Amino acid sequence: MPSRGEATRIEIARDILSYLLQHPAAADTFDGIARWRILEEIAMRTVATTESALRWLIEKGFLLEEKIAGRQSIYRLDPGRRNDAEILLNGRKVRRSFSLRRSGAR
Repeated sequence: MPSRGEATRIEIARDILSYLLQHPAAADTFDGIARWRILEEIAMRTVATTESALRWLIEKGFLLEEKIAGRQSIYRLDPGRRNDAEILLNGRKVRRSFSLRRSGAR
């Protein structure tokens, strides 16, 4: 079984090969390849982290999700949780009874 470092190296190598197979005319320097690999990784991590944070805000009742047929959902602050959101942003703990409340629950 490969070590964690070796597994990461193989994964990155596969990513590079996959990109070059999909774009056979592509050519770049080491710096160029490293940059697009890093940017792609950061973007994917940022998207995944943002999605996780958004889901947490919905779960905790800070945001309301409006599903629109045939379109992407939109999100907005639950007006009833405005004070709790301000408390959270100011670094104080939100009261437990509020932090576990789901959106729509009053």
